[in-house]
Amino acid sequence: MPTRREFLKTTLVAGTALALFKGSEGKIWAFAQSPSLRKFVAPLPGLGPNGIPVANTAAGPYPGADFYRLSAQQFEQQMHPDLPNPTRLWGYVDLTTNSPAYLGPAIVATRGKPVVIRMENDLPARHILPVDTTLMGSEPGVPQNRCCVHLHGGLVPWTSDGGPYAWYAPTGTVGATDGTSGPCFLNGVPGSPGHADYYYPNDQSARLAWYHDHSIGITRLNAYAGMAAPYLIVDDVEAILTSGSAPAVPSLAYTIPLVLQDKMFKMTSDQWGRPGDLWYPYVYESNSSGPDGRWDRGEPSDGFANEGVPETPSCVPEFFADTPVINGMAYPYAEVQPRRYRFLLLNGSQARFFHLQLYYESAQNPGEPDFGKPGPAFIQIGSEGGLLPSPVVLNSPPVQIPVDCQGNVNPDGPFNLLLAPAERADLVVDFSSVPSGAKLILYNDAPAPFPGGDSRNDYFTGCPDQTSIGGAPSTVVGKGPNTRTLMQLRMVPLVGAKDPLDFNATYSALQTALPAAYEASHVPYGEPDLDPAASGVIFENKTLNEDFDEYGRLIQRVGSDYPAYSDSYGLNYSDPPTEVYKDGQTVVWDIYNTTGDTHPMHFHLVNVQVLGRAPFDNSIPSQLTFKPLGPWLPPDPNYRGWKETVRINPGEVVRVIMKFTLPTVPFAVPGSPRAGMQHGHEYVWHCHILEHEEHDMMRPLVILPKT
Repeated sequence: MPTRREFLKTTLVAGTALALFKGSEGKIWAFAQSPSLRKFVAPLPGLGPNGIPVANTAAGPYPGADFYRLSAQQFEQQMHPDLPNPTRLWGYVDLTTNSPAYLGPAIVATRGKPVVIRMENDLPARHILPVDTTLMGSEPGVPQNRCCVHLHGGLVPWTSDGGPYAWYAPTGTVGATDGTSGPCFLNGVPGSPGHADYYYPNDQSARLAWYHDHSIGITRLNAYAGMAAPYLIVDDVEAILTSGSAPAVPSLAYTIPLVLQDKMFKMTSDQWGRPGDLWYPYVYESNSSGPDGRWDRGEPSDGFANEGVPETPSCVPEFFADTPVINGMAYPYAEVQPRRYRFLLLNGSQARFFHLQLYYESAQNPGEPDFGKPGPAFIQIGSEGGLLPSPVVLNSPPVQIPVDCQGNVNPDGPFNLLLAPAERADLVVDFSSVPSGAKLILYNDAPAPFPGGDSRNDYFTGCPDQTSIGGAPSTVVGKGPNTRTLMQLRMVPLVGAKDPLDFNATYSALQTALPAAYEASHVPYGEPDLDPAASGVIFENKTLNEDFDEYGRLIQRVGSDYPAYSDSYGLNYSDPPTEVYKDGQTVVWDIYNTTGDTHPMHFHLVNVQVLGRAPFDNSIPSQLTFKPLGPWLPPDPNYRGWKETVRINPGEVVRVIMKFTLPTVPFAVPGSPRAGMQHGHEYVWHCHILEHEEHDMMRPLVILPKT
């Protein structure tokens, strides 16, 4: 069967790279939906009451734990001054203040001190986005307002992990597909239907994590609607790095979180909302329906039996929006002083990768980068698993991906700062040499999908004009849609004392301080570097696969090294588990990507270490020889710490090592009652391109407790 990469290359050669998106009503649209918003006219929402609020603790029934009372609600927020109405959102609200805000409330946790979130489901019965009832878990009659909370990056008991079936509705209906019983929902609050308690031990080093919805069948919709928020863990090691008269890392006062996303906004009303509300695709437009189709489809003429045209609303293979949104504001600006800042970055998008660079703004074209004047360098000091073992310099000078990035990008780089969905980066940037009044542009040139690209997903000033075929005009200077110019940084005068360290002094200090901090963060807590040659380590092969579902739609699946079905290694989420291990067991996986996409694979429960990458023979995706074609290449310098989301490139096998250790908690944790789970503790691993995860690139991960 053809891969989507092959399909994209074929359509590009055929001249359909500028094809349009046709709706089910026969209308012809360009895929860009948002109004033409002005860039850099609204400030970046920061951490605090006027931006992303920080949650307050409340009195609770868990001694020694920080207790939070939150609610999942629908609310509205202005996401750009030019939008005609506030945007309707689903998100989390701190019940101590009852002041809704997008990406709120952020939770600040301390290593070793547990946190308990009591989440009350107060969502309305009807979703604000189109729900595909053909997906597993979203069948007709299943509540659309179900939710469950997953602490992404948290090492938590499985009953608090927010597994896909652990959802609950406001009425008390819980997580089985028939809406009558919930074999995974074991953390309800007695006497309080529609409530759940999530217990997080926080026995892990300082890092930026986040919590978001994980309900089966609507994870992609709930997260896109706004059900996600930061979760920051702090510890004594980080405190040492950020304290003193000349700290190696800027303090919290000069720390800026950046949650990068892409959104689309409606220009007209429909049954799911009014102008200014979120737009999400709901028609599966296949190439078989004409030259304007966006996605491949299995056809009976190809020997594939399907059940006809996919229903509407339908899921789509992946979604790339037209407007960058950072911390809840489209095209924001931020003011910075001539000193060092720490940036905590999270790619919170559905499917879009971000390849980030920093340039001075062009004097001739305001709002655009001057590629001949690179901005300050980045020093990356951390990723999802906390601090790195050594500092990594990026953006010095910036590395660019060619503008005509249609299928010719080497997924191994070299790159600047590349973030796949769910990846994080902890950066230090020194602005002390930037002149007062100067402006900088945070720029992205990652193709979408990554690495092959499709020009219909790439918006930039002067992009191809589609008006001659009924589509969108070119993006004009100073306005969107534009997926490349994300944010503007404005230099303002220094307030207070001069920063005692510049870039060179910071890098020198970090070369000594960071290895010691990495050691102090991990080794004393049972997280030394793992050894694949140690006795008892298990080696297994895993596969990433692309197939077609019963409607002929593209479907991505995880599999092992034997074909469970006649033409694919891919397994459905509902198939019996193949990843079953004992508590304390160390495992090495070689993950073979047979598809045309780079997949950010996310591991619940564990952090992993990347041991290497290598090419393999992918000429017949359903018949592999599980052996690298060349030597193992070491991980990139900023991949040499602990990770829980790992990019797996097309035609590449990535070797990761992990140790499955169940968390210690002050209560008994029952095993999963779901059939086939062997009464183990049930987690999952999956692709964090949310449309892939939903359909059906996710598998159970079962850990058997010690007897």
